[in-house]
Amino acid sequence: MSDAFKYSNLGTITIVPAVPRVMEEFHVTNKLYSTLLVSIWELGEAVGPFLVGPLSEFYGRMPVYHAGNILFILCLTGGALITNMSMLIAFRFLCGFVVCSVTLGPSIVGDLFRKEDRGTAMSVAIAFPLLGPFAGPIVGSYITEAKGWRWSIWIVVIAVGAVTCFGFLTFRETYKLKLVQRKTERLRKITGNENLRSKYASPNKHAEIKDPLLRPIKMLFLSPIVFIISFFTALVYGISYVILTTLTPILEDNYGLSQGPVGLDFLGRASGNVIAMLLYGMFSDRYIKYKKSQEGYLKPENRLPLMLLGAIVLPLGLFLYGWSAEKHVHWIVPIIGTAIVGFSFILSILPTENYLVDVHELHAASAVAVCCVLRALFAAILPVIGPPLYDRLGLGVNDLWRKNKEDLQIPLGPSQEGANTNGVAAKVFPATCPKDLVVHDLQKYCLRQVDIDGHHFYDNELLTSKCSVYLSIYFWDLFVHLCCR
Repeated sequence: MSDAFKYSNLGTITIVPAVPRVMEEFHVTNKLYSTLLVSIWELGEAVGPFLVGPLSEFYGRMPVYHAGNILFILCLTGGALITNMSMLIAFRFLCGFVVCSVTLGPSIVGDLFRKEDRGTAMSVAIAFPLLGPFAGPIVGSYITEAKGWRWSIWIVVIAVGAVTCFGFLTFRETYKLKLVQRKTERLRKITGNENLRSKYASPNKHAEIKDPLLRPIKMLFLSPIVFIISFFTALVYGISYVILTTLTPILEDNYGLSQGPVGLDFLGRASGNVIAMLLYGMFSDRYIKYKKSQEGYLKPENRLPLMLLGAIVLPLGLFLYGWSAEKHVHWIVPIIGTAIVGFSFILSILPTENYLVDVHELHAASAVAVCCVLRALFAAILPVIGPPLYDRLGLGVNDLWRKNKEDLQIPLGPSQEGANTNGVAAKVFPATCPKDLVVHDLQKYCLRQVDIDGHHFYDNELLTSKCSVYLSIYFWDLFVHLCCR
């Protein structure tokens, strides 16, 4: 699973260093195509998870995983054999649409590991493959120089094909509902008792098909916490893709680096990723176990402290990257900025996906699908609007920094005063926003959460509502604090 996830991310970005040669071969001069070749893949990923997640909860992880990998190989092959730019864009959209490991990866980790052990497993299974977008330009740049741009796709076809063959031999079903269903069917045959039913089976066959398909949409529009946490992750993801698509021209135009060394400069991002991955792997599970020993039970929001650290250092990395590139400081300085962004990137993705898996468990694939959809939309849109903004405002945007630096002060922690099973009251920083006290009615959250099928712990529905409210309060306080300035 880790390798499949890695190569799907690798396939997204290996073509980036080859874009000038692709445009030259097909006589395309519109610079929008250079960004579109990357972002159209993400647009496909914005659609696919709405099917991949629900189908994996209906048919099981294994058949959806294998089918997605086979279709992925076919679409990659089509992209390597194209004869014009329109065909290449179409096949890259289809590649993003059918790739399934991005959506299924966190869910399969949730199937295999206990909550106390998921942090380390998630960092290996999810964060390590996220190095793909940063290894991709390195691989793509040297392969393009040696063999031509089509081989930057063929190498991914070969890698994914090998992983798929290995998966057919080793991968087994992990989804709890499907395993219980198979056991029930076996017991029916052995005992001859046709009245045996899985406790997860729905008496309504129509609802059994409809509910999984509608569940991600319900979570997106009816669950505030899923939307808010997915929106935050999507914003960080989109910003990281802006840097991915602009770093190559910046280093070539501003610093005069050739294609090979430019690819190696993506190692800055990769180093930030590795440091964050190791930090999360060492800290997350230990902190969860410590809090459990103190409080007596697990709270999903205990996954999130490192996310706050990532959110704090992200502006520093962006400022260092943009300012140093605009002022033509030594090329290592913007690379350090990209390393900080990579550090923040991992500390945004891992805690949020772990949190969603801990909360939703049996329906984790649907929750992660919502997160993937918003991430893909931001990754598709922000790289398109980023270059025009750079052209108009410059890389450093120093005037905006000088005018607005006093507005960058933000609260660093959620208010949890008065938390109980009847209501939660949150103070909204009266020193900077002299408004009336904001009261969050926990009972309303409980009713809204439980009405969404699968959107709660099965052993403690109220606990899930409480943990969701705490995070919602933090982001609501942050929103009010900024809007009232």
